[in-house]
Amino acid sequence: MAERSAARARPFTSRTLHRWLGLGAALLFAAVATTGVLLQLEQLFGEEETQKETLARLTSPVDLGNDLTVDDAALARARRSLLASFGNRPVDSIDWQIKGPAQQFVFHLGGASPIKAMVDVPSGRLLSSEPDEEEWLLRLHTGEILGDGGKVLGLFWGLALLAMLVTGSIVYVQLYRARQRAGKARGGLRRYFWRPGP
Repeated sequence: MAERSAARARPFTSRTLHRWLGLGAALLFAAVATTGVLLQLEQLFGEEETQKETLARLTSPVDLGNDLTVDDAALARARRSLLASFGNRPVDSIDWQIKGPAQQFVFHLGGASPIKAMVDVPSGRLLSSEPDEEEWLLRLHTGEILGDGGKVLGLFWGLALLAMLVTGSIVYVQLYRARQRAGKARGGLRRYFWRPGP
């Protein structure tokens, strides 16, 4: 009974805070770390990254000494192709990709489900299309997949990581000092690391 009372009266220390933060944040850290690793692998080996690297090795056939006017007829062909494929949609922006095997227009179409569509400039033919939004893995990594609540959650797990760093450092210093007072600290660089002792 006395032991239980003593346990209840135990003060709330930085070590206790560190443990509770670690327990509460463990799942969040695991999710962030896993999605972060997958995103890095995607950056290294993904198709989009391969295309970027291929284009980076090429030299653009156009420079500022050339006329950069977009051919109205080519743009009209691209517009008709997209109108036939997706119906009438708002156009948020158009990118003109000059470098590469063939020039392309990249249309960013708005609406309930935004679309990014690549169109061949000379023919106006639709080459490919995809949802024009951040991929789900990135949204999961940032917490945005849960909406505004996920963004707040992401802020909290970032703050929890900083708090764990601070409280962990405090715990380390406390243990080190206790070890020194007990006369069990080692000399040289080894004094900063120790095995748990009796």
